[in-house]
Amino acid sequence: VQKTKSQYLLLSNSSHAAPQSKVLQKVEDALSYLDQVKLQFGNQPQVYNDFLDIMKEFKSQSIDTPGVINRVSQLFKGHPDLIMGFNTFLPPGYKIEVQTNDLVNVTTPVQPNTPVSSTPSSGPPPQNNQPVEFNHAINYVNKIKNRFQGQPDIYKAFLEILHTYQKEQRNAKEAGGNYTPALTEQEVYTQVARLFKNQEDLLSEFGQFLPDANSSVVSLSECTQKGKKSLMMGKGHGMTEFSKLSTSTETMFFEKVRKALRSSEAYDNFLRCLHIFNQEVISRTELVQLVIPFLGKFPELFTWFKNFLGYRESSLGESSHAEILPKERSTEGIAMEIDYASCKRLGSSYRALPKSYQQPKCTGRTPLCREVLNDTWVSFPSWSEDSTFVSSKKTQYEEHIYRCEDERFELDIVLENNLATIRALETVQRRLSRMSAEEQLRFRLDNTMGGSSEVIHRKAIQRIYGDKANDIIDGLKRNPAVSVPLVLKRLKMKEEEWKEAQRGFNKIWREQNEKYYLKSLDHQGINFKQNDTKVLRSKTLLNEIEMLYEDRQEQASEETATPPPSGPHMTLTYDDSQILEDAAALIIHHVKRQVGIQKEDKFKIKQIIHHFVPDLLFARRGELSDLEEEEEEEEEDMETNQDSPKKPNGLPGPSKSKLLFSNTAAQKLRGTDDAYNLFLVNNYWYVFFRLYHILCSRLLRIYGQAEKQIEQESREREWEKEVLGLKRDKNDNPAVQLKMKEPMDVDVEDYYSVFLEMVRNLLDGNMEPAQYEDSLREMFTIHAYVAFTMDKLIQSIVRQLQHLVTDDICVRVTDMYLSECANKATGGLVSTQTSRAAAEGAYQRKAEHLMTDENCFKLMFVKNRGSVSLALELLDTEEENSDEPADAEVRILPIGDFHVMVIFVLTSRNLRRIRKCQRGWEQLQQERLAKGSSDKSQDSSSELKMECMFKLNSYKMVYVCKSEDYMYRHTALSRAHQRVNTRLHRRFHTWLDIWAKKHVTSEMSANTQKWLMGDGQEGLLSCTTTCCPEVLHYLNVNKYRVKYRTL
Repeated sequence: VQKTKSQYLLLSNSSHAAPQSKVLQKVEDALSYLDQVKLQFGNQPQVYNDFLDIMKEFKSQSIDTPGVINRVSQLFKGHPDLIMGFNTFLPPGYKIEVQTNDLVNVTTPVQPNTPVSSTPSSGPPPQNNQPVEFNHAINYVNKIKNRFQGQPDIYKAFLEILHTYQKEQRNAKEAGGNYTPALTEQEVYTQVARLFKNQEDLLSEFGQFLPDANSSVVSLSECTQKGKKSLMMGKGHGMTEFSKLSTSTETMFFEKVRKALRSSEAYDNFLRCLHIFNQEVISRTELVQLVIPFLGKFPELFTWFKNFLGYRESSLGESSHAEILPKERSTEGIAMEIDYASCKRLGSSYRALPKSYQQPKCTGRTPLCREVLNDTWVSFPSWSEDSTFVSSKKTQYEEHIYRCEDERFELDIVLENNLATIRALETVQRRLSRMSAEEQLRFRLDNTMGGSSEVIHRKAIQRIYGDKANDIIDGLKRNPAVSVPLVLKRLKMKEEEWKEAQRGFNKIWREQNEKYYLKSLDHQGINFKQNDTKVLRSKTLLNEIEMLYEDRQEQASEETATPPPSGPHMTLTYDDSQILEDAAALIIHHVKRQVGIQKEDKFKIKQIIHHFVPDLLFARRGELSDLEEEEEEEEEDMETNQDSPKKPNGLPGPSKSKLLFSNTAAQKLRGTDDAYNLFLVNNYWYVFFRLYHILCSRLLRIYGQAEKQIEQESREREWEKEVLGLKRDKNDNPAVQLKMKEPMDVDVEDYYSVFLEMVRNLLDGNMEPAQYEDSLREMFTIHAYVAFTMDKLIQSIVRQLQHLVTDDICVRVTDMYLSECANKATGGLVSTQTSRAAAEGAYQRKAEHLMTDENCFKLMFVKNRGSVSLALELLDTEEENSDEPADAEVRILPIGDFHVMVIFVLTSRNLRRIRKCQRGWEQLQQERLAKGSSDKSQDSSSELKMECMFKLNSYKMVYVCKSEDYMYRHTALSRAHQRVNTRLHRRFHTWLDIWAKKHVTSEMSANTQKWLMGDGQEGLLSCTTTCCPEVLHYLNVNKYRVKYRTL
């Protein structure tokens, strides 16, 4: 709050920097100029800060008047209105003029040019009264220090003279003319001349600093002492250091001020006043004026503060500063002293002002203004320490919208002010038209210029005429009959010019609003895609349930020595079985278009999605849409091979995958309630079911939002039809009518179906992701973000499905489930679960034995009262009767010809991997011992080749070069085979194309193709040759099938 006052003081007191001017500027002029600078450089805050720094240096007399004019002209280059507006704050005799080519002319007062005397005399030589540059003072002090490096007493005596003179000048300034300094300029020069005898160059340069003692000698002393003032909070001292340096009385004073002000904001502003005083931005008297709003109501504190400062009141000084601050602003601190927490509340954001609060004066209010404007309720923010709500940062799209609104508002204010001035002057012009010539000569205007406000019309004229505005306003007041028509014509001309510019800006603003409107509302969509990528990773999903498992184990070990409780670690619900069909359709759509998946594997995936998963979730099975087409193709293939055996359904036995889930226990339980299905799986199956549930939940969320919008749309239409008697079109949406978004061609009822089609197009690459997201925002607004990564989710599910049908362990898990269905170990009615406990236990033991090297999960699909839920539990596959400790194991592993003892400190769940590793080592050792010496030389390639050595001086283990072993995944060879095969095939075809271009003509190629297809060849049996493209060993090849005609 006090920042504006400090900025004002920089401008209004800058006239003190030049000794030729003692005039104090008004608050309104300084604040108005600062507002213009802020408005002009709203997007460049550094320019505004640089301007304040220049004002600080000007006030502290670090730079002279021509220097500040030069720096301000360079800073505001290209803005002649600001440069010429700075004339208000210059001393008399100085004037800045800006020409059409941006050249700046500076007019300075005429002064005698007297040469500087280079010989010592009894008094200082006459100099011009311009302040000396601050850098000059620094260089001069350094010169003295270097000159008398061997005579430090002379340098110290020189500093003592400067300090004494500075102290006397400050006392005289603060006393307001009632104090006569004991050390004059004449005496200072005499003492320095006596000190610098035989040093004529130093004495002559020192004479340049004497004429303006308030500026130059102060500058010299400031260069030497560098911050010896330590009032209250000294420079560079924080509150902690202040508490160490201050006395108990001073500390008690600040505590009393804090309690008296009650508001932490008011107390912080009080400390800011002290801070700018410590930086020597304001004087002691100005500091007293600034703290009046804070301490004026507490006489004891105020008196102690003035005594502590050493402030002596004088009638002259008090009255001069009273003129600086307007009466309206003297009550500015009253609003800070109100305890809003105890005031009447309206919601969580507004408080009512107390009845004892004195409202500030406001002129020009009409009865309508007094009726509708708010003078009672004030905004009362809730700070972060008072509330748990964390506000989100503005997005880049919100910044665009806010910037458009700010620009629109500023332009509207300019146009409204200009229009108000036009109306006021038109009223004056109509009055003048009804007057006689003599009455027109006698007619004068007051400060309101025919209107109701003194400020609005003056600012409107200043905006157009710039530095000539004062002359124009003076002319309007003295001779309105002549000046009003001219000013009115200029205002109307500017009105048309600005309205034309507004129409151009409206087009730009409308385009930006249409582009960023929906994106600015979507707060969650910006970070959702990045975060969702991490959530969908297999590692993240596995870590989630493993952390729950570890927490349960730790909790059980801390509480009692009994085994940890069993039960699901995670429960997922499936609320709508119809969504399963949409999820299956999207998955199969993407599977069909994957060229890297074999045809047999695709058929297995379809069975899992359409048969197996719905059976487990007690839902209706889907149809295998491509089964009939595949059967017809197989029948055509069988015509060429009559000897191959057929099955009753027409499919070839070994070459065609059979229906895997034709008769399962889960299929029979679909229509029953209070039933469950049991399925023991490995990591791949677990990740698949987690991703599948995420897909179904997001589809259900989009579907639910579409249903809400349909219901809301129908309710609005019914209300408009019944109450207003209107029939609204689909494009009558307020956002569409305001042109904030384009009308959509899709009805609300079709949103969900259109969304599914958009996902298919996105998966096929027929739609750009940005277009997909924008279309979703238009349909589902801020709820669309959950579907932004739908393509990534489906691709992850398809990858998991590919593992399920190709990975050996996954296939054995599925086969085990199918075999256990016959033993009734895979589920049934909940009421008869005890009868199947033994079979389910045997099933679990088999699964744990199969998945010894990875996690084993127990999936329980439960249907209760129509709702289906999935309970997931991570099983502990550790042997119960183990002779070894659970938390540590000691293993001796052979490395080359050495045996190394390794201590493994692991959780019990991961010890199975170590045991499997040791079993492999033991089996390998047995094989090595069983082989003879002759076989040893032949089969040396199968032995371990890794060797290591130990350095005796450092006990470091190093590995021997070229003795390493290779480790690879069990699927690495197939992937490597695919890459190598493809690379060699590409290399061969490159060579073949080059050779054929040189040696094979187009005619030869055509004849070869005819011969291959059997066209135009005589003497051959009649036949039909067909080309069938296929994928063989990861390569696209052409197979030709010949069918002979029977006579």
